[in-house]
Amino acid sequence: MIDYAWASLAAAVPPMMADAAATGRLIRNAGAAAHANCMVTNYEAGAVRLIPMKAHLAVDVAVCAALVLSPFFLPASERRYAAIPLLLGAAGLLAALMTQTESPAEQIESFTPSRELSEAVADPDVARSPHLRLHLE
Repeated sequence: MIDYAWASLAAAVPPMMADAAATGRLIRNAGAAAHANCMVTNYEAGAVRLIPMKAHLAVDVAVCAALVLSPFFLPASERRYAAIPLLLGAAGLLAALMTQTESPAEQIESFTPSRELSEAVADPDVARSPHLRLHLE
């Protein structure tokens, strides 16, 4: 959910920087990339669920690292706005580093039952198996 808020903030900031076209374009494109990334991730808020959470986090780190490094490649005339992409990138990196690498949806999909449970489902007469009977009592 943090990703959608971050992407919305990144979309709202560029209109406030009328005389910094390159910085505004960079932030706007980073927000669009983050929003698209959210929409195709296999997690609770994903619309299409195409990519795993680890790939989502890799894209987040790449986009935010570009924002953190942006003061080095932005035009000199826009350096007074350098703190904005730097702060957005740092916030995104912190969020990515604190995020679990597996979403709850992926954890459910990767569930594999134990051998005993598989035998109990396959064997309708579980009561005859002494090691399984202990689990039922």
